[in-house]
Amino acid sequence: MIIWIQDRTGRFRQRPYFFQDEMDHHCERIVERFNGKLYGQPAPGLRTGTLIKMIEKYADLYLYEDLSDEGEGVQAVTYFQSGRKPIVRIARQLFYDRSQNHHARFVLAHEYGHARFHAAAWRRRWITQEDILRCSANNVLTLDNGYDWLEWQASFLGGSTLMPHSRVERVVEAYFGRTGFVSVPKDSRQARDLTQRVGELFEVSEKAAYIRLCQLGYLIG
Repeated sequence: MIIWIQDRTGRFRQRPYFFQDEMDHHCERIVERFNGKLYGQPAPGLRTGTLIKMIEKYADLYLYEDLSDEGEGVQAVTYFQSGRKPIVRIARQLFYDRSQNHHARFVLAHEYGHARFHAAAWRRRWITQEDILRCSANNVLTLDNGYDWLEWQASFLGGSTLMPHSRVERVVEAYFGRTGFVSVPKDSRQARDLTQRVGELFEVSEKAAYIRLCQLGYLIG
């Protein structure tokens, strides 16, 4: 699933490159395995408790953290350590404000992407202490894949984990009443309806649902 290519930003000598279809397939298998292990049956997506357990398998997770010393607007931080699991810290305000619940789930999934899939870069000694991954609202949810490949990958992996491709596909098929690929303009009524349905089913924000539908090609234009 991963190949190593030159990092043209100069951040690392080489960086991981993920094929999107393979990322989707791999993340869906992980979700199915965790849901099967915990509940003995498939589920449309991930419960928050399951997501936390997934992170804890690959990182030492600390919730309700004061991240004010990490910089303005920082909502999560992942620290990589030599010979040990990464440390993931999540800002406390995401849990105190109920209106942030859906966004908090995406932040958790985003940091899971870092901890699970980017630790290999640290093991290869291509991440330095100065490259602690500080994540704010601006780089957790975006369609811009040019601003920072590391953050874009973690966001794609987060969306793929919370909203498995085959399950999103079923939502689209149910909406249109037929199977087969369907795409609609981003600013259409159908786009708004699909975004709402995906958000409701997978317990994510409408912005997260919108970005996922765009990445999968269901929303265009």
